[in-house]
Amino acid sequence: MKFHPQHWPLATLLSLLLLATASCSKSKAPALAAATPQPTANSSQPAPSSPAVKESDFDACALLTKEEVRAVQDEPFATARPSQKTGGGVTVAQCYFELPTPVNSVVLTVTQKADGPDARDPREMWQELFHRENQTEKPREDAKEKERAAPEKVEGVGEEAFWSGTRVGGALHVLKGNVFIRISVGGAGDQAAKKEKSKALAQSVLKHL
Repeated sequence: MKFHPQHWPLATLLSLLLLATASCSKSKAPALAAATPQPTANSSQPAPSSPAVKESDFDACALLTKEEVRAVQDEPFATARPSQKTGGGVTVAQCYFELPTPVNSVVLTVTQKADGPDARDPREMWQELFHRENQTEKPREDAKEKERAAPEKVEGVGEEAFWSGTRVGGALHVLKGNVFIRISVGGAGDQAAKKEKSKALAQSVLKHL
């Protein structure tokens, strides 16, 4: 049976942003586990000193430097762990920037069009995620989606941006061209503080896209 991604409910589309993480281990810091998903254990790579994106081998870890992370989180990352997953016509590349203080770590995902006949424009997915009021037929919401607060529009970054918050954390979603990113930060601070930190990091990421 062939599944059509345009009919997926919102919760399924959001979960695709986390599929780049193949497995999750229990963290000693519960706040980090909720806000910044753990990466695949064997996906470590040396941290890049400067961004250099290759179209043939996209690496989300090349979109932030140690200096850029230090400016926001007060310490540079120690390792950058990439992973990638393709499904539903899009490719989601993820990087887990592990900081010396693990609870301060940062997770970045980049969603872009996949190759092949089933490739899907990420802007279409963006519309389904954040502009469902324009859809004539709305998908059914599950219990988790009903509990999730409505995304908050954020000005001053990318073509369009939204903050999606939860009781334990949140993430900033930013659209640029036919790509959109999702970034979340760990550490101390309330939703407002994490939103501003995520916005600062997102602006650095967009410079390298």
